[in-house]
Amino acid sequence: MSKLVSMKIDRAARDAMMKGPATISDEGPLYPWGLALNLENEAIDALGMKQLPEAGETMLLVAKVKVTGTRSEDVDGDGGKRKRQNVTLQITDMALEDAGDKTNAAEKLYSE
Repeated sequence: MSKLVSMKIDRAARDAMMKGPATISDEGPLYPWGLALNLENEAIDALGMKQLPEAGETMLLVAKVKVTGTRSEDVDGDGGKRKRQNVTLQITDMALEDAGDKTNAAEKLYSE
């Protein structure tokens, strides 16, 4: 499995997003927009979750995705021209497990 990369936004980038000094109660987002997943009853049942995890618990998500769209454009910004890129991914298969579970993620994802 590839190395997991933290997607957390650093403090300077969060402050820049908020266009001014952040307050204690409004520090801005910790992660980029679009990285949150919301699982409803059908997905929870399909994943075999017997009970919901506690908020703040760490889990491991392994997913197979299909690229459904890409976009690349040159945009003018404060620092001059730059390239803005976007890729849209549709999760087609996934496994969700406790981060302490030592099950082989690829085996879990591809087994029938």
